[in-house]
Amino acid sequence: MSRIETTPERAARAIRNLIKSNDLGPGDSLPAQRELATTLGISRASLREALATLEAMGLIRVQAGKGAYVADPHDGLPRDDNQKRQAAQVYQFRLAIEPYVAGLAAQARTRDHLIALQHSIDDMQAAFETDDLITAANADTEFHEILLSASGNPLFAAAIFPTAQTIHENQMLPFANAAAIKAPLREHEQILRYVRDRNPSGARDAMHFHVLSAATRANIAFLRP
Repeated sequence: MSRIETTPERAARAIRNLIKSNDLGPGDSLPAQRELATTLGISRASLREALATLEAMGLIRVQAGKGAYVADPHDGLPRDDNQKRQAAQVYQFRLAIEPYVAGLAAQARTRDHLIALQHSIDDMQAAFETDDLITAANADTEFHEILLSASGNPLFAAAIFPTAQTIHENQMLPFANAAAIKAPLREHEQILRYVRDRNPSGARDAMHFHVLSAATRANIAFLRP
């Protein structure tokens, strides 16, 4: 069930390593995009996706016509209204589907699902210990994808598939909140406990809390019933 890392995600990790190895600090500029793409051996389109990933995680800022620079972690999460609106819509979508999926997973999960869910949590923990936020974000996404499979209803995965990349990017937003960066790990552990215990109401409520908490960490407010 392991999620395959994409070229932009590998590039995002390489750029973050470049920032760390060159000891770049807040406000320091990254190399020009043409130079970065050549150095990494990727297309400009893949580079733009990589930069967007790092920006969503609050690690860099990209300014049109000026290039990319290292973000100050104390600057918060400035986004334009369109980005905030899209993020709010994704959280609404997730809140409508994912708690129900978690409840079903608690009833239909197999031993293999439990093993895969624990592996994703272990991968996330290991990634945090090495400050590899790209791998941590991928493990985050993988946890939710395993729950989709564990629900036993392929229609949920089919419904989410067209927006899977947007949801993955949405799951990266809370990583920009350095003060609570490990909170998703603890929340995943709580969800897994309920799924392991075959407690659907507990799993549903834990996922509901997880999605709302993620939105709060990302500073995204949205209308909900």
